[in-house]
Amino acid sequence: MIDTHLIKEVKNFVYSQKYPSRFHIDLSKQKGQQLAKGLGANGKIVLLGTLLMDCMLSKAISEGKLSKHIGMSERKANQLLSKYSDISEGEKENILCCIREHHGVKKFSSLEAEICCNADCYRFASIAGVIGGIKSSGEIGVEEIVELYKNKLDEKWGALSIGVCKIELKPQYRAIKNFLENFRK
Repeated sequence: MIDTHLIKEVKNFVYSQKYPSRFHIDLSKQKGQQLAKGLGANGKIVLLGTLLMDCMLSKAISEGKLSKHIGMSERKANQLLSKYSDISEGEKENILCCIREHHGVKKFSSLEAEICCNADCYRFASIAGVIGGIKSSGEIGVEEIVELYKNKLDEKWGALSIGVCKIELKPQYRAIKNFLENFRK
């Protein structure tokens, strides 16, 4: 059973990290909850999945190990979850799958993992995600931001798998792509 103490500890840890921004965390968390409700998934699994999927991104970036952030996040999540004996092994494994699969896979392990992946896509493939992400990017230079969003936009568009998300994001994806392609300094 996932209790409020676990959720609170996870939120405190995740929000204490520099990356991803609180805006991006909250955007994917909110979208994940909306999708979980609409698709009949376990909302607490999705909540913890969306909170933990990039929980070690800051450390990975600072160590020059960005490509290893998923494994690092999975290990940290396992450490946090293991402190709570009330959480079942099935719940724990499902949350870890949400983390492992949040960049997309051919076949998701669970509906919750698929929802977390699709919720993550809103960070870079929605207008709200782009504007909020740019606003909260801090010291990152303009050219770096544009390059980051160009790369992440296509990656996230390719990871989308839920029809309602594709329908909602398709016009936004096109608008963002056009906007970024026309950026000139």
